[in-house]
Amino acid sequence: MLLRHALLGLALVFAHTAWAQAPVRILVGFPAGGSADVTARSIADKMKDVLGTPVLVENRPGAGGRIASQVVKDAAPDGNTLMLVPFAAMVVQPAVFRSIKYDTTTDFTPVGNVVSFPLALAAGPLTPATNMKELIDWLRANPALANYGSPAAGSMPHFLGELLASAAKLKLTHVAFQGGAPMVVNLLGGQIPIGFDTPAEFAENHRAGKLRVLALSGAKRSPQFPGVGTFKEQGIDIDAVAWFGLFGPAGMQRSAVDRLNAALQVALKAPDISDRLEKLGLSVAPGSADDMARRLASDKAVWNPVIKASGFQAD
Repeated sequence: MLLRHALLGLALVFAHTAWAQAPVRILVGFPAGGSADVTARSIADKMKDVLGTPVLVENRPGAGGRIASQVVKDAAPDGNTLMLVPFAAMVVQPAVFRSIKYDTTTDFTPVGNVVSFPLALAAGPLTPATNMKELIDWLRANPALANYGSPAAGSMPHFLGELLASAAKLKLTHVAFQGGAPMVVNLLGGQIPIGFDTPAEFAENHRAGKLRVLALSGAKRSPQFPGVGTFKEQGIDIDAVAWFGLFGPAGMQRSAVDRLNAALQVALKAPDISDRLEKLGLSVAPGSADDMARRLASDKAVWNPVIKASGFQAD
């Protein structure tokens, strides 16, 4: 009997040790080397020290992050499978793609916001505009040329163009490209007058004077573009930032969420992490899991009407 109890106790110890040392996976729905991947690896490196367990980053690229989201949605809610996911995958895609088999409000557990970043509007040589007033006047005077580019149909930059059209009472035609690089090539070549994307996509050509970043979508100016005003500064009622958030499957225990969020906060407050992410144009945005849930809900309330009004849907 004593031997049986001893063996049972030993088994429980081993089980607890195995659970404590189980690695945490952070899935990223994009290839290695991109901003989402760099962000995930940066926080994972710090979170492992706080959690006392390995934190591994696993790339599951494809379908704009939807493959990784489906894996996490179907994972056990034990806190060992998470995803670093962009704004577009949680807010825009569910309103655009009919084939999505999950609800981003009910099928995932928010753990915390990680970083935020604005989008940018850039003008090429087709238009002489140097600020938003000049651009709007030019677009109204040249309706046949009133086109804008984005890196993909159904992306946040696509719908930021729709938001600008509504806010400034413009008629704009969207031109979708297969990524930011070909969009910039066409912008530089004068095939389109303006384009929307992340500031990083335009930074090099902006500094070289080959194109002009005219406005940023956030509430404040970017250190990368100190001379560029926000849309609001220039009289256009747009305040919209994108983000990367950390989420797990639905049903996670609050204790696990709090533990993971605490490790995330430590990672985001590390100076070397914030410096590394700032160089990518990303601002660390620490906060609670509840803050992340509120942000998701408020962003859906802002963007769903814009997406619906555009009439755009895809399979």
